Amino acid sequence: MSDTIIYIIIAAIVGIIVGFILAYLALKSKDKDRLEDELTKTRRELANQRRMLNDYFNSSNALFEQLENSYQAYAHHMSEQSKKIVPQLGNIFEISAHPAPQTAPTKPVTPEKITETKLEDIPDKSTPKSE
Repeated sequence: MSDTIIYIIIAAIVGIIVGFILAYLALKSKDKDRLEDELTKTRRELANQRRMLNDYFNSSNALFEQLENSYQAYAHHMSEQSKKIVPQLGNIFEISAHPAPQTAPTKPVTPEKITETKLEDIPDKSTPKSE
């Protein structure tokens, strides 16, 4: 009888150990599946953000090209009209004919300075300066 009790105790211990091992493997498998699902979700979100960013840059590029074309049409219109209106000045609106002026950076004008300006302080450009 004592051998039977020993076998029962050994079987119970082996059963408990096998049960813990199976439970551990089952939980590990569930955790692995959860992590794989999380990774897949994160990859989809990243792909979606990349697609959105790519669409943003493509649409910005298209709008900038449209702006550039509109500006070129405007410059061409101004050039043609200036030739018609004031032919003696030539083509004053041709961009390549006039380099951009190099100016020093200016200090920002505050509203206080604008209101403090008096009419006498503004130089009259219509009359020549006397020296």
